[in-house]
Amino acid sequence: MSQNTLRRRTYDFLELGSFGSRWAAAFEVFMVLLILANVVAVALETVPSLWAHYGPAFALFDNISLTIFAAEYALRVWASAEREAVAGDSVMPRRLRYILSPLALLDLVVIAPLFLGAFVTTDLRELRIFRLLRLLKLVRFSPALSSLGRVVVAERRALFATLVVMTGLLFLSATLMYHVERAVQPDKFGSIPDALWWALATLTTVGYGDVVPATAVGKIVAGTTMVLGLGFYALPIGIIASGFSDEVHRREFVVPIGLIEDFPAFSRLPRQAAKELSGRMRTLVLTPGTVLTHRFDRDNGLYLVISGELSAFYHHRAVPMRAGDFIGECGMISDTGSQPATVAKTRVRVMWLESTDMHILLSLYPEMAKEIQDYTVRRLADLVEDGYLSADERLGMIKRQQDWMVSAQLPV
Repeated sequence: MSQNTLRRRTYDFLELGSFGSRWAAAFEVFMVLLILANVVAVALETVPSLWAHYGPAFALFDNISLTIFAAEYALRVWASAEREAVAGDSVMPRRLRYILSPLALLDLVVIAPLFLGAFVTTDLRELRIFRLLRLLKLVRFSPALSSLGRVVVAERRALFATLVVMTGLLFLSATLMYHVERAVQPDKFGSIPDALWWALATLTTVGYGDVVPATAVGKIVAGTTMVLGLGFYALPIGIIASGFSDEVHRREFVVPIGLIEDFPAFSRLPRQAAKELSGRMRTLVLTPGTVLTHRFDRDNGLYLVISGELSAFYHHRAVPMRAGDFIGECGMISDTGSQPATVAKTRVRVMWLESTDMHILLSLYPEMAKEIQDYTVRRLADLVEDGYLSADERLGMIKRQQDWMVSAQLPV
């Protein structure tokens, strides 16, 4: 295996994760468990009795974890040469862009104790902040955490508006309480900054009870503040919760762009077309025996097989559809213009492009239609050679796909 092929496989393994293979999915689970175990270990080390008995074991676990994190970082830097290239650049600029990316900088901070140990003589256990930062590595392996960050960025204007309202309400409550209570409790409400502590504790419904109003008017102001706090301070929570729910549901279907670029029929597409596809594709997982399409289905879009095997029934013959194949409106297998029934033979993962999106993208990117036709010609030739189809049937299917393109006013 050449270095470039190995590097590409490494890149897909690390970046595509569960979309790449089962081994990549297992690696993600292992890394998540290792990160969580490190956080637990940091907490348990602070218990004197546990450290006295298991100190060497804790130290060994930390060293093993650091070695694994460092190896992962080195592999990611090496494989980053396969990332998106800018016209005219070489391998090193691509690696440098990756090294300076936020996630790579976080990985570097996580393994910092490896380098600090060579220059610092103090007990590195005291630098627990570096070890707790390992928890942030979950952002790389957890779609939910990265989704939360995108929600905050997307809703930043609404969140800023609520922050302004909350700050105004905070100062208004503190000012009112200062004027009402300062004569009775000068030690607690003698200034607006002093009253701000009470206002913040009350508006957030924490209510520590260390500062409370003594006058009747003060209690009325306090009650009003509590009610307003329940309403206004819940606003940012509602905004984030709603955005997070929408983002998580949307991300359940979105596929990584690397998966599109690795798909045989789309490997030569322009980067922009691949981005469009990755944003519109949805993923489906089928168990053995699940019917994906029925004979004579119409406007069901395009299904692309990522892994596993489907059986497409053509004239009572089960034609195997494997990784890289596609079925649907402009799929490979057809009979007098109609689509075949397809059933999952094994556990299958497919990408699905809805009919409307498919027509839009094929119109915007004519090269996509050409890639589909070129792959169809090559794959049907393999099926003829393997004895699943005859040469005449192959030609008929190619002709029907071209006719479909013409009827959809797409370039052939």
